[in-house]
Amino acid sequence: MSVISLKAGACGRVFDASKMYVYLRGALDGAGMEESVRALTYMRKHHEGQFRNDGQPYEIHPLMMACYAMSLGDGLITDSVIATILLHDVCEESNVLVEELPFSESVQRGVKYITLTRFHNETKYEQKKRYMNELLESLEATIAKAIDRYVNLATMPGTFSDDKMRKNVVETDMLLLPVLKQAKYKWPQATKLLYALRTNIRSVNDVQAILLGVKLTDPGFVNSPHAKDYAFLVTGEACPW
Repeated sequence: MSVISLKAGACGRVFDASKMYVYLRGALDGAGMEESVRALTYMRKHHEGQFRNDGQPYEIHPLMMACYAMSLGDGLITDSVIATILLHDVCEESNVLVEELPFSESVQRGVKYITLTRFHNETKYEQKKRYMNELLESLEATIAKAIDRYVNLATMPGTFSDDKMRKNVVETDMLLLPVLKQAKYKWPQATKLLYALRTNIRSVNDVQAILLGVKLTDPGFVNSPHAKDYAFLVTGEACPW
């Protein structure tokens, strides 16, 4: 499926799903990643007819993530990691139960912890904070979420409103990056990969914070004197200014 335009009101780069699909199929076959090959087909079937906010087919997103992951060339980018990446939105977007996924236990576990679960007695902030911390239950979910956030931060301009982008920047600063830092202590063998992912995410997030006037909590970041505290967009508290 080729894409030649974005929906009205959106702007940005247009991606060709067919080219990414063909590249991935060959790369996964060559690497002997049999489960990921099956996940590629399963993902395409379950996202068929679904579209992203910019009007491009939904499959563009997991395909971009998987292509990026394969380019890292790290030994921890395993068959189960790529399969988790490809399937990470299937349950949430297509109403498929995690336990119904015809994949290994490690992939099911990865998809389980990257899929947001909702409890009626939680605020949205409590929900998201719990979700981020529970990523640490699965290395597959942690890696997949890091790549998911990197891709989303890099592609959100021109599609999301300024406040939606600010919310993503604040959430990344307050919730995700601290969890990714904790992850290196849980999985010391993944230290190099997690460092690379954190650095990439932080770099994009820092640029977005400057452009959007967002004040970050990261002690290593020098905020602009004109930056504002947009934490309320994530916590749900009243705007402080």
